[in-house]
Amino acid sequence: MAEEQIPQEVEDNISRSIGEEVSRPKKRQPTYQVLGDSKIPVSSKTGEVWKDRLRMGQKGTESVAEAWSEAMRYYNNDQMGHRLASDDVSGNTIGNQRLNDNITQSENVVFSNVTTMVPALYARNPKVEFSTGNEASKEQATMVERLVNDLLVRKSKPGVGLKKKAKRCIVTTLLTNRSWLTINWISKEDSSEQALVDLQNLAKKLEKAKDAKAIREVEGQIMALEDTIDALSPSGPEVKFKLPTDVVVDPAAMEIDGSDAHWMIVLDYLPTSFLKAKYANKVKDEYKSIFQPSHVMKLGDKLGDEHEDVDFSLFKDDSKAKDFGFEDETSFEKAQMTRVAFVWDKVTRRVLLFNMKDWKWPIWVWDDPLRLDTFFPCYPLVFFESPAGPVTKGEVSYYLDQADAINEISDEMRRARRWARRNIFFDSNRISPEDAQAVLNGDDGTARGVDLPEGAKITDLIFSMPPPSLQFKDIFDKEGEYAAVDRISSVGEVLRGSQFKTNTTNRAVDANVSASNMRIDEKSDEIEDWIGCVAWGIAQLCLMNMDQETVSGIIGQEAAAEWTNMTPEEIRSTFTPRVVGGTSKKPTSKAKKEEALELGQVLGQFVSISPTVVIIMLKVMQEAFDEVTITEEEWQQIIDSIQTPPQQQGQAPQQEGGQAGGGEPAPEQQLQKPNEEQINQILSKMPDEAKQAVVALIQQGMPPQEALQQVVQAPPQQSVN
Repeated sequence: MAEEQIPQEVEDNISRSIGEEVSRPKKRQPTYQVLGDSKIPVSSKTGEVWKDRLRMGQKGTESVAEAWSEAMRYYNNDQMGHRLASDDVSGNTIGNQRLNDNITQSENVVFSNVTTMVPALYARNPKVEFSTGNEASKEQATMVERLVNDLLVRKSKPGVGLKKKAKRCIVTTLLTNRSWLTINWISKEDSSEQALVDLQNLAKKLEKAKDAKAIREVEGQIMALEDTIDALSPSGPEVKFKLPTDVVVDPAAMEIDGSDAHWMIVLDYLPTSFLKAKYANKVKDEYKSIFQPSHVMKLGDKLGDEHEDVDFSLFKDDSKAKDFGFEDETSFEKAQMTRVAFVWDKVTRRVLLFNMKDWKWPIWVWDDPLRLDTFFPCYPLVFFESPAGPVTKGEVSYYLDQADAINEISDEMRRARRWARRNIFFDSNRISPEDAQAVLNGDDGTARGVDLPEGAKITDLIFSMPPPSLQFKDIFDKEGEYAAVDRISSVGEVLRGSQFKTNTTNRAVDANVSASNMRIDEKSDEIEDWIGCVAWGIAQLCLMNMDQETVSGIIGQEAAAEWTNMTPEEIRSTFTPRVVGGTSKKPTSKAKKEEALELGQVLGQFVSISPTVVIIMLKVMQEAFDEVTITEEEWQQIIDSIQTPPQQQGQAPQQEGGQAGGGEPAPEQQLQKPNEEQINQILSKMPDEAKQAVVALIQQGMPPQEALQQVVQAPPQQSVN
């Protein structure tokens, strides 16, 4: 017999009779919200999950973040804290009259070292090359190479103006050993250009409006558009600098570049009016809290006590315009900002935008908007690694004590000078105060009588004394502190431009220069690899999204004639990026010019063997001297003239025996084989590819002279892109 089902009402009555609470199941609420253009379902618990992950990522970098902050604070520490503004006297007059702990003369070793290293590491954007194994794609590779190199240099849109941003990253990395560049693509539909077009269309629509309802509708659209237009950027690629604390990486990731991370969170500020206008159209009341401001841009000195950083003050729900120094509500609303978190989830390949003040729901969700091979659009610059993990302190953190010691010594020496200048004594038993004061008052243009004891000198009666600390001069020698700083920072006498001691041998100088160059080359190599990754990301975005008309405006209509967009899969299987080593260093330095001249002298001996050597010499000179600029058309003319037979250049044909006009051979035609010393000189200056070709021929049994001559005489090869 089947068991009889007890009605729910009966069960409720039984529960009440024994004192148990009766819980009715509530009406089921949806557990997700549909957001974004692709209508992506998002769980109601998603926000809390990402909020906890952000806390976890920030917790793992707390101790290191303190070191980052201290290094940046030290770098920004100037000499204004102990100075008073004055028109007629030195401003350094605070707290140095008496013995105290104030530092009134400082030397910012951190600032000096960092600003010295930056030009040594990065003088210009490196040259990026794109190669392909597909013969049909070589022309496209050439277009991509020219396009990306132009975008990196160009400051106006669609260029990204990489140099200033990269230098800021280098400064930050020297301080913290981590900084970021993030890339993005602004489509024309979301760009400021399109917004201006829409604004013009709405203005025309407003003129044609026939009733009050239509006018109000158009005015509302104009207001919403004006709220967004300030935050929009021109279409094309975009590169932004990010502090090490602005990008939070999955703490489970062990690779220093975060390539094995499951997620990254990029923190930013966005105008609240922009978020409301773009994403909050007809949003339900339960979602309005995610569009509330979290910060206000600072204005003047009328700021609240609570603040998070230099630029913004915290916003409270009861905040008024006057509390922040604004005179009207409109300006106050424009200054309201929202601290947001862009969550890049590699597992689902989605991007979620959250208001960090309210994680209840995401503001918006995108489904892999950039389609990069790495998914993450974040590229870190790091100079060294740590066995403890990918998050490290900067090199500055390892010599702050020595920097403090240098400041202490400098301050004590200043106090000693002031002591000697101002701490004056006189023998009150042998000279009156009036006479002593008359001497100390200095020259007044008159002769003054002083009552001196018989046989006494004025210097015996009025005198000073060195401060007690100067009895220990050895402990005030800063050279040891400088040496310790130099060993860590890679900034030595070579980079500072200091003169070596007179007894320093040439071998010691060469060793010093070599060690310094080795440290610099290591960091330069990291910079070039890093920029290569950024350039590869920009190349992918351009190949997927940039139209032929825009490309033509950058590299020329003829060069962009065959430009076509490609899918992510086609891009990754077709192109290989490479940064030309050493191209980030300044090519016009004195050393580079001397090297170019030496190479020109050596190669000049072989012009008669092969006129192609002229091309090599001209390329070297063009790289080393700003005054030498050869256009592509001029290069082609040089190549054509070299490859054209002498008879076609209007020269008299040579008679039998190689004699011109029946005379003796011209001196430049009397070829001589280079000796071993000349071969070594030439090989040391030749590109790596040419060296390898010479070595390969010698290994095949060809004499060195013939091998070198064959490589030099080889016709110029077009670079394979």
